[in-house]
Amino acid sequence: MNVTIKRLAWVVSAGILLAQAGPVLAADALTEKYAAQNKLLAMRAARVDAMRKLAERINGLVITSETTVKDFVATSDVIQSSMMSWLRGMKEVGEPRYTPDGICEVTLEVTVQEIVVELQRLHRQYYKGNKFAVADFEKINVNTTEKAIRETGSGAPRPEFDPRGELAPPTAGAQDIMSKAAWAYWMAHCTGQGRLMTARAARLDAYRKLGERINGLLITSDTTVKDFVATDDRIQTAMATFLRGAKEIGTRYHESELIAEVELQITVQELIATLERFRSEYYKGDRVAVADIEKLSTRIEEKDIRETGMGVPPDQYLKDLGPDGMAAMGVAMQAIKWPPVATSTGQAAIDTENSNAAQAKLMAMRGAELDARRKLAEKLDGLMISSNTSVKDFVALNDVIQTSMLTFQQSAHRVNGSEKVLGDGTVEVTVEIELDPLTNMVLYYQKKLSLTIK
Repeated sequence: MNVTIKRLAWVVSAGILLAQAGPVLAADALTEKYAAQNKLLAMRAARVDAMRKLAERINGLVITSETTVKDFVATSDVIQSSMMSWLRGMKEVGEPRYTPDGICEVTLEVTVQEIVVELQRLHRQYYKGNKFAVADFEKINVNTTEKAIRETGSGAPRPEFDPRGELAPPTAGAQDIMSKAAWAYWMAHCTGQGRLMTARAARLDAYRKLGERINGLLITSDTTVKDFVATDDRIQTAMATFLRGAKEIGTRYHESELIAEVELQITVQELIATLERFRSEYYKGDRVAVADIEKLSTRIEEKDIRETGMGVPPDQYLKDLGPDGMAAMGVAMQAIKWPPVATSTGQAAIDTENSNAAQAKLMAMRGAELDARRKLAEKLDGLMISSNTSVKDFVALNDVIQTSMLTFQQSAHRVNGSEKVLGDGTVEVTVEIELDPLTNMVLYYQKKLSLTIK
């Protein structure tokens, strides 16, 4: 809070000095006023973004094998409000960093021990249940390898703000990894808000990849994490929340194309503790035992699971590129022509000889979904990257791209409410998939493997 007050005092002082400097044209004074306002707006937005990220990380901390901080906070509206008030007072690390395109970055940090002390205070003051004991919160120090949690938030000024100043990349300490060449390219072709939107798109792509990577892990010889998560809707929801608490390693911007990369990380220790909690709290089956989940630590060689997502800016945030800029954008401009979502409908017949009608219907729906996925794969293959190159042609260029394409296709999902049983005993199911990740994949491999698309 004191840091924010200092910022406000600085802006007020700057305004007083400006007034004392002598006669100034009204238009110039108004411009300076708007510039100061936009710096404050960007800083507040950055701080709110950092608080949101910090809250997600804190909520994901494991208290016991069956509970997280989110479970405790959700027990009372008063505890939730108090927790948010406490987060607003988080310590800023260093000064806010401003870039010439008006983006502000603010880094907040809190130690794990400070979190433990605050949770114990909230327990003593407001908690009425018996599921959590004060001593339980000390286990957080054991269940996490980190001593402090640090997150950087970003905020953009109003779109009409025209920043001035030297063309220079973000200052040291920022999470963004941006060379001078990349900074110059992005300043020339994209607005500050567009750069933020690009990073957010990359972050969502990283969440998706992280989820797919975790879902593919084997718990037993014939059961994956995906099979386990699919047994209960509550586990699916809780897993999505857990992924949102992944640690962001950093953001990297490409030097000659409008692509941003965001890397996220989840420790294997956190994953195992979370799956054990899901099993204890929600799981009703008998295929997965606690010992099976614990063996994940021996099956996964790395201590951390990391994935990198990619994103491109939305059209409305691109600057006037001109012919040269359009050529530099290359595939990105071509990919924008794709629709946001691709869908396909599959069919399968119900086995009338099966005495179990419910089982026959379920098997037909699965068959219809497989048929829909096959048709969707054919539709994706036919998407045109350029006038002469289709997605199928591009994927055939490299075995690594083929593997990534198969992984991408697994993210297709059934459209809710699309299941139909027709009068002739045929079942129809529709599946859909978002195409932005495919765009990012094409751009990524074109750059990484130096592939030429004509």
